[in-house]
Amino acid sequence: MPALTYLHRLEHPFGMHYACCAAWGACYATRFDLAVVIAVLANFVAIISGNPLNAYADVRNDIHTDEKRHLAQAVQEIGAGKVLALAIFEMIFAIALAIAVSWRVAIGVGLILVLYLAYNLEPVRLKRRGYSGPVVLAIAAGLLPSVTAYAAAGGQADPAVWLVFSGVAALATGRALWWAVPDRAGDAHVGSRTPAVAYGTRHAINATTQLTVGGLLLVGGGLWFRFGLVWAAVGVAACSAFLIARDMPTARQQLRYGMSMAVMATIVLAAIPLLA
Repeated sequence: MPALTYLHRLEHPFGMHYACCAAWGACYATRFDLAVVIAVLANFVAIISGNPLNAYADVRNDIHTDEKRHLAQAVQEIGAGKVLALAIFEMIFAIALAIAVSWRVAIGVGLILVLYLAYNLEPVRLKRRGYSGPVVLAIAAGLLPSVTAYAAAGGQADPAVWLVFSGVAALATGRALWWAVPDRAGDAHVGSRTPAVAYGTRHAINATTQLTVGGLLLVGGGLWFRFGLVWAAVGVAACSAFLIARDMPTARQQLRYGMSMAVMATIVLAAIPLLA
């Protein structure tokens, strides 16, 4: 069981983070029924299915990264073939759930899975191709689940909501870039040209800050247009707390502080349309 937990990255606060990513978009349509619950579940399964696939593809990287060596050991314990088969099964299950809801949800979940495959697997493997990696990961785990849940809940085209979703995607891109900084040694060892490897740690941290500021402007603007200045200030304050953790040097510190702040920010964003 610990090996499966590690492979799916469900240790705290990741499990809560994935649940928030899967569900919070529906809050902006403020409708919750069985179809929405199934769509959120499809989102969640699609998101976590990318983690065993990532562990399978990253064995050579993780074995050279002290704080991620446990992921490589989990793959070795279960067996690489079984890990890949598990990821494929979960992806099929996610798309089956999505199809049961609607074609819109199926398209959203299908795109999430396609991006995870492109992110992890050769010959594409966008993870090792500069900024393509964090951008694709942010879209797959941030933007698309939000839009999919919003569509399942009957959300309509609303410029303010799209500003919020776009802002969250920018924030997620910054976090994905930041999260890869402690992996720099392992990525460099196997020739992955992540931004931290290609341009250096300081460049990656600066880019994370710039993306976070841009995301805050988009989120704040969307919340202001939709709910007013006070709620915009609440949302921006919650999301900006992540900046305090941007210089955390180890994955353990990032997990304990930075990701916990990201989870709290997502919970606040989900609560705003329900309370405003």
